[in-house]
Amino acid sequence: MVSQLLRALVLSIPILCVAASAHADAFLITVDTSPLSGIQTLGLGLTNSDGSANTVSLSAFDFGGGNAVSGSEDCTFGGLLSGAGCSGDLTSGVTLDDSDVAALFTQQFEAGSTLSFLLTSTNNFAGPVPDQFAMYLCDATISACYSDDGSGALLLLDLVGGPLSPASFVRFGADGEGLDAPTVTEAVPVPEPGTLLLLASGLAVAVRRLRDSR
Repeated sequence: MVSQLLRALVLSIPILCVAASAHADAFLITVDTSPLSGIQTLGLGLTNSDGSANTVSLSAFDFGGGNAVSGSEDCTFGGLLSGAGCSGDLTSGVTLDDSDVAALFTQQFEAGSTLSFLLTSTNNFAGPVPDQFAMYLCDATISACYSDDGSGALLLLDLVGGPLSPASFVRFGADGEGLDAPTVTEAVPVPEPGTLLLLASGLAVAVRRLRDSR
């Protein structure tokens, strides 16, 4: 029985390997927000620049003693954007995809000692210009965004294909507000839904082969 189970599992390894390789890269993003006080605005954007499909998910938000301001979430930037490709909030998580030219999410929060969240992203590239994720930290009215980068972004990520790493992120500080550049550390890869289906299919094949071999 043991040898039959091992043989069935070995035969299913190619399916399981394909499934294991199809995952999105995950990173923990942390910003020291202790120099800030009161209501701030977090902006998260994904620009669609090529024909490839990408999705960026943001979850597990922690405000270091602060909190998200319920009801202030917006995917239209005050009605200037369609809101397509943007959903969620800072409590349940935010998802951005490139179903439109640009997806931009904003929501206010009460600043605490730190701001951190888990970023999970695909990295597909069709060229010549990559899709780009950007993170912005602004005041309550978004009249000023804190960054030494000219575009106002604290964090940029070009989706140029291949594996992502912390070095893939371009980070900026904000000297005027005393904000250091965000830290980026690699987290455990998160399987995409399709990956879970492939894993289930691989296990089903192993069980079926074991049953047929009896």
